[in-house]
Amino acid sequence: MSENRDGTFSRSVQWQTLNVGVQIVIQLAFVRFLGEILTPSEWGLVGVVLGFAGLLEIFAQLGVGPSLIQRKDLTRKQVSAAFWFSLFQGMAFCALVYFTAPSIAKWFEKPDMEPVMRWVAFSFLIASVALVPRSMLIRRMDFRSLFWSSLIAMGLGTGAFGIWAASAGWGVYAYIGALLVQNVLLGINYWGRAGLRVSLFPQFREARSLLRYGATSTVFNFLNYSASKLDLLVLDKFLPIAKDAMVGLYERSVYIMNTPVTVLGKLSDSVLFSGMSGVQDEQQRLRQIFYGGVYVVTTLVLPGIVLLELFMKDVVLILVGTKLLSVVPYARILVLAILFRSWIKVCDAVVRAVDAIAPASAIKACFCLMVGCSAWLGATTELSALCIGMVVATTIQAIAMLILTQRHVQFEWSMLLRLVLPGLRAALAAMLGATPAMLFHEHLNWALHFLLGLTGIGFTVIAASWLRPRWFCVGDFNLLAQIAQRLPSSTLKTRWSDRV
Repeated sequence: MSENRDGTFSRSVQWQTLNVGVQIVIQLAFVRFLGEILTPSEWGLVGVVLGFAGLLEIFAQLGVGPSLIQRKDLTRKQVSAAFWFSLFQGMAFCALVYFTAPSIAKWFEKPDMEPVMRWVAFSFLIASVALVPRSMLIRRMDFRSLFWSSLIAMGLGTGAFGIWAASAGWGVYAYIGALLVQNVLLGINYWGRAGLRVSLFPQFREARSLLRYGATSTVFNFLNYSASKLDLLVLDKFLPIAKDAMVGLYERSVYIMNTPVTVLGKLSDSVLFSGMSGVQDEQQRLRQIFYGGVYVVTTLVLPGIVLLELFMKDVVLILVGTKLLSVVPYARILVLAILFRSWIKVCDAVVRAVDAIAPASAIKACFCLMVGCSAWLGATTELSALCIGMVVATTIQAIAMLILTQRHVQFEWSMLLRLVLPGLRAALAAMLGATPAMLFHEHLNWALHFLLGLTGIGFTVIAASWLRPRWFCVGDFNLLAQIAQRLPSSTLKTRWSDRV
């Protein structure tokens, strides 16, 4: 990879990290606000509606977006064809969901699901209009434009409209309405920043060359998304009505687990996928990007898992409020899968970039089967059984995806183990830093308890990084140096330089 491409990739990671971080902060604030308004049953309704709609949306797009990003050579006619194809698909699925909403609600045995589904139907049309300009921005690795688009859309849509609607008593419609307004604003920003020109008339013939990769990508995305939502849908279908609120509790538990994974997932789906697609024929460079992804993910995630496990009650109070404290034991189990889910995201970017989607889809299909069985077990026995099943299934999927990735980038397993060591050291430092908060938890309220724990963990991790910077480096991979370059301190730049 050229120096220019390396610089573009680095800047892309910075902008997309900032983008995802801002999205998460705004979303967390909005969800926390709703946490004091919506009941567990209403959260369950939102989760089922959006989960079902998300499955359909994958087919509504038919892999057009990934095809535009992955394809090495792209013509203006193909871009125009992709837009018109996406638009007609969006219109068709909008009409399909709108008119079949009564049947969908009846199948799920949720009468109040019908009007919500009809509003969600318009998201298919909105997403189809925004798909092509967003994909082209990712293809160009113009994540600065994506950041400003998201900031404006989420600030006005989720931050302003969503909070106003929730305060006005809209209930679940505040959440749905905020998503629709946000997506409309995103589409407007994408078009304004992408500078695309499309033909005035459909040219579907030019789309054929995009649909081969798009079709296989659709199957992969469907299985991938199904694996993340099937547990909730199966649980809702087979759980007795008397325990209906349990769906909402489980959905919020998964939300807590997915919060850190969402950051990594969005980075892999955009920056890693786009960057790897650009060097898909350069195995050595692909391997280095893969190593770097595993190193950064592990180093950041493992101390985060320690924080979540030890202070889960405090985290639940911060993220979802007092009404959902019952999710604590389930969330503690699910958090154990975060590292493996993060590795899967990195592997997903590799297999999509090198077009190894078929074997990856087989792995996803097996994972879906395990998830479905775990969800049925949870619905018929205890919810904790579902959580344990999810952790086991995720671990098996991670191992399978690593084996598949190794076949294409030829990484060394010994190197993979070395890349884990900095994360383990950071996790050990985090455990030591959390000790004072754990010893005095009976004498502190939850806010002070969490603040003391967070401060202690931050202090010990930073102290360990200062005293033993080599502990957090593996060969050319030095996260400390990357962090120091963004800080004004020359002392840190020297201490955490690439020469440590």
